[in-house]
Amino acid sequence: MRVRSVLPVVLSVMLLAFAIGCAKQEPPKPAAPAAAPAAPELDGKALFETKCSVCHGIDRATARTETKEKWAEIVKTMQGKKADWISDADASKIVDYLAAEHGKK
Repeated sequence: MRVRSVLPVVLSVMLLAFAIGCAKQEPPKPAAPAAAPAAPELDGKALFETKCSVCHGIDRATARTETKEKWAEIVKTMQGKKADWISDADASKIVDYLAAEHGKK
């Protein structure tokens, strides 16, 4: 008879130990994310095709020839139409490309 009174206590202790062992534990902290690889730097032609074609066809610009100064003026105007779309560094590369390929000699 003594076994019958001890059995519920033993089972209760085992159940409690099981519940504690299965309790949600703190998940391991994630490792620091690896630095994202830098995007490949685009040349003037690729920037021109990527940035300028969003608003209009690239044939619009390539059909004309202008001086480097005029190209710089045009690109600056386009920069103002879509804020933060063409950075100054990208604009410089685009102007260099346009002046080299579609500039007045």
